[in-house]
Amino acid sequence: MAKSVRMDKRKNKSKLWLALKFLQNRSVGPIGRAHYLTVAGILLGVTALLCVSSVMNGFRAEIRDRITGSLSEIRVSTADGKPLAEPYLLADRLRSQGFQAAPVIRNELVLKRGGELATTLCFGIDPTLQAGISGALMPQKGYTPNQPQGMLAGNIQSEAFAGGGIALGSALAMKLGVTIGDEVQLLSPIFTVPTAFGLIPRVRTLRVAGIFSAGMPDYDLTFSYIPLDVARFFSGYGDEADYVEVKTPDFDRSEAYARSLRKSLAAYRVDDWSSFDASLYSAIRFEKYLMFVLLLFMYVIASFNLTGNMLKAIVQKKRELGLLQALGYTESDLRGLFLRQSLILSTLGIVGGLLLASLLLWLQTRFGIVRLDMGDIQPQALPVRVFWQDYLLVALASYGITILSVILPLRRLKNINVIELIRQTA
Repeated sequence: MAKSVRMDKRKNKSKLWLALKFLQNRSVGPIGRAHYLTVAGILLGVTALLCVSSVMNGFRAEIRDRITGSLSEIRVSTADGKPLAEPYLLADRLRSQGFQAAPVIRNELVLKRGGELATTLCFGIDPTLQAGISGALMPQKGYTPNQPQGMLAGNIQSEAFAGGGIALGSALAMKLGVTIGDEVQLLSPIFTVPTAFGLIPRVRTLRVAGIFSAGMPDYDLTFSYIPLDVARFFSGYGDEADYVEVKTPDFDRSEAYARSLRKSLAAYRVDDWSSFDASLYSAIRFEKYLMFVLLLFMYVIASFNLTGNMLKAIVQKKRELGLLQALGYTESDLRGLFLRQSLILSTLGIVGGLLLASLLLWLQTRFGIVRLDMGDIQPQALPVRVFWQDYLLVALASYGITILSVILPLRRLKNINVIELIRQTA
């Protein structure tokens, strides 16, 4: 028994030694030119998979940041779609659980300045509570590419806003041709106010108290904010609000917090940020999976090089393989030999690809070498976000494809006839 175990160990060592010897080329170096190409193909495939996956992760995080910076992380409303009767009580309840919360009224209105008209999605807010929730309303000194959201001018916590002001998206302000201190008319597109001359729309003249950047071109062109009491005037509400916006303690766990709130607030409807702009979010997520699958197919094509090299090696080394069989090596032993050879090549390519991808992603994160126009005032560095799960998935998928790619060559080992080879060499 012990002798058999020692023999197996020696045979395993000899398989590894033979696998390394079969890779060598006296004139080139440790491995032959064809094997260099195989390693290079695997390396580039792994690098492309990781870089694309990390960039798509970065896009998802960037879109999420911009959506939640304007529309919050979580939204709590009534299950039947009616206004919340006591929004401040609900907000207090949420704050007692460690969240930031603020009531909001949402209206689709029209802005008028001179002869210029613009539709707007107008949010009625409590400026004191909302300032800690909306990144688009955070004060900042001008625009910076690393912080594309915030107030470019003015402040929602000023008397100018609370006393009947309005904050406009930067593109919306530009379209109307207004700046801080200018007056605009805000009116309802629905005629609901009865007069002696018939129904007329609700109208308020407001002074521009702030201009903000939401970081999303569509939002900058349509979003505006007004005090809660002005929004109630247009909605016809008393103390009601349409919903309560919520900011969580941990931004990366906002979806988990939403699931928890659905259980604790069973009588309410709880939506997380992914449903606010569902088409955009779904497109980003689908694109990541699609790109990953396409690049995986490219990697499969690159692995054909490994298949070809294995077939070539079996044909070229047929005499040596026949001698090994004559010395007692079984077909299973020879399969193990070539499997070790393919694993050596794939390991070199995969490790090299992981290291190269890590270097490229670090350079992009540190220096922002590649820049992209995302609708901001200045081009922004291509967003990158690295997850260890992607590294693990790429490595496992690469090894799996490698093993599958050598199945066909290993079947050729059945065609080796020891007696015929001895007769040919005799």
